[in-house]
Amino acid sequence: MREGAVRIGYGRERIVFFVLLGIFVSGSIMLAHELFEYYQVPYHDIILLAFLPMVGFAMALLARREVAIYRRGDQLDKTRRRINDLMEAAVRKGRTPAFEDASLATCWRELGCDKDDCPAYGREHTRCWLVAGTFCRGEVQGQFARKLKDCRLCEVYRKATSDPISEITENFYAMNYLLGEREEQLQEAYEQARERGEKLAGLVELSEAALSSVHLTDLLGNLLESAAALVGADYGFVSLADSEEASLTVRHTYGLEPGAAAALSGRVGEGIVGQAYAGGYIAVSEEISTDTRVVNEYLLGSGARTLISLPLVGRERPLGMLTLGTITSHHYSEEEKDSLCVAADHIAVTVENALLEGRIGSGREQMELLMAANRDLGTGGGVDNIYQSFIANASKLVDFDRASLIFLNRDASELEIVAADTAAPRTWLGQGIRLPVDALPLDEMRRSGRPIIRRRIEGDEYPADKLLVEEGIASEVILPLTSEGQVLGSFSLGSFKPGAFDVEDVEMLLPMARQLGLIIENARLLQEVKRFDLVDKLTRLYNHRFFVDALTREISRARRDGRSVSVMIVRIENFRAYNQERSRAAGDRLLQGIAEVLQASVRDIDIAARYSGDMFAVLLPDAAAAGGGEVMRIAGRIQDDINEKVFGEDSAMLTLCIGISEYPAHGEDPVSLLEQADLALRMAGEAGEGCVMVAPSAGGGGAAARGGDAAPGGDGGGPAGG
Repeated sequence: MREGAVRIGYGRERIVFFVLLGIFVSGSIMLAHELFEYYQVPYHDIILLAFLPMVGFAMALLARREVAIYRRGDQLDKTRRRINDLMEAAVRKGRTPAFEDASLATCWRELGCDKDDCPAYGREHTRCWLVAGTFCRGEVQGQFARKLKDCRLCEVYRKATSDPISEITENFYAMNYLLGEREEQLQEAYEQARERGEKLAGLVELSEAALSSVHLTDLLGNLLESAAALVGADYGFVSLADSEEASLTVRHTYGLEPGAAAALSGRVGEGIVGQAYAGGYIAVSEEISTDTRVVNEYLLGSGARTLISLPLVGRERPLGMLTLGTITSHHYSEEEKDSLCVAADHIAVTVENALLEGRIGSGREQMELLMAANRDLGTGGGVDNIYQSFIANASKLVDFDRASLIFLNRDASELEIVAADTAAPRTWLGQGIRLPVDALPLDEMRRSGRPIIRRRIEGDEYPADKLLVEEGIASEVILPLTSEGQVLGSFSLGSFKPGAFDVEDVEMLLPMARQLGLIIENARLLQEVKRFDLVDKLTRLYNHRFFVDALTREISRARRDGRSVSVMIVRIENFRAYNQERSRAAGDRLLQGIAEVLQASVRDIDIAARYSGDMFAVLLPDAAAAGGGEVMRIAGRIQDDINEKVFGEDSAMLTLCIGISEYPAHGEDPVSLLEQADLALRMAGEAGEGCVMVAPSAGGGGAAARGGDAAPGGDGGGPAGG
């Protein structure tokens, strides 16, 4: 029997002893009886005297056994009541047993322990085996369920369970405590599952609500934040692949700097995220600084510690990657991975639906644009009308503060801004400006054929950037205009805000830009065809019809603005004789040479035209003829240049006469001005060869000059000589 156990009645050893003792006594009595009979000794009194003490001794033993049974029964009753109390407490879920009991030894005293940072140290009569984190047996112990085996080896626990009732009680305590621990774990797991369920339900609701969303960037922000909350991530980003699945562009970030999206974008197959996308697997890095798969410099320098990247898989193809991470050490459990997979599936469905709806919407906008552009083209609208129609429809898709249409020349060495609109009060990059091709990123776009997103314009990357910064433009998107694989130019949108344009905007605008390139090329060809109807085939100058139309427009503008318009008619004297003497071919070459010099001698805003066989005309807006003004200086320059560069040795035979009229002094309509200029031309011919004459005003003669020098006297002055 175990040491210290309570003995109830007699044990097996004592029963055997008393049986042998009884046999011995019985034999002794029988032997004594025979001896007494043999010697005839009276022994009845002796037997009586011996039997009575034996009976008394037996009664004392029985009484002792009854007392022991009574005491054990009372102890069992107390134990039963104690167990009933414990069971009632368990039913009421009050499973935490009392840690202190006066009958228990104090462990740190019994063991001579000096570990004062032990949770049980300093506590008297404590069930130390139920205390978590004790230092029993020189090692830190965990919860009761994990340290029970070691505690049963400790003498303090063995003393507490030295008798069967104490052992039963402590075992019940242990079972009760284990049930309590397990219930707490189950309750904690239930709460975590419920929280994840609520978060996932929120993702589902968010996904369903996102089906009506047009702009994907705002949607991704909410989805990314919800996914990060599932694992307590400190940062995250969503990367979407392009249509060719060659690159991954970060569309939204969480917990990162504003410029992180560009730094984290990369190509498929490069880095941990690109490799995971290419392989279609989940990538986990629990120590970024030592992981050779992590090659992104921004990620390595951001202080991030861990990373997990999951594929976003659509119905037909992979869409991109969901990447989350922490700045502290973290182990991603299988449970967390499963939760993130569910979140990634919801994000993928939402992204795919949003992209599909975006394509449908942009396709609808594209069709409206193309129909409007075709209407403009069909009704004779030129490039300007098509451009205005395009920006009107583009403004429905994206917000911008500047728009410009730029064409490249034939050898792609120069660019021209053919149309521009801006919300800024002033711009240096307006319509008609010509720049070298490297002044803006057009040469780079021409070589790659791809659109360019400039998220921040600092002013020092390209020569013309300073002009954009002065205008207030902080970001820009440049879309190529192509026709038959050739880049014709670009359509550019700018914004006062940095980072105003993203890949989604390009995806909406690029199909329209491609169609716009075809439409504009057709419009340019149509304008070229029409231009041939308005251009003299021999001299390549505008013809008489175009000149009259332009004069009508300039008179209307001058009448509105209160300015002057002058008309100059130039005639080659003796041209018929020259033609007969030399040849018609020589006459044609002479006309072509005069046209070339005439075009170079006038101002950029002037219009030179072939008026008739040997006559040319020049329209001079904002130029006065009276009083020896700018028109007379231009006329003199024309005479000098043609005499020097065209007539040369034939100047003795050929000369120029020029007649000039001015609005409103000589007429207020095209017919009157041309009649007055023709009158001045006749007067110049009569005055002498090589004379320049201004039409006479009412009541006076015309002003004349030779060689470009103004005649003194203004109105009424006669010719300077012939």
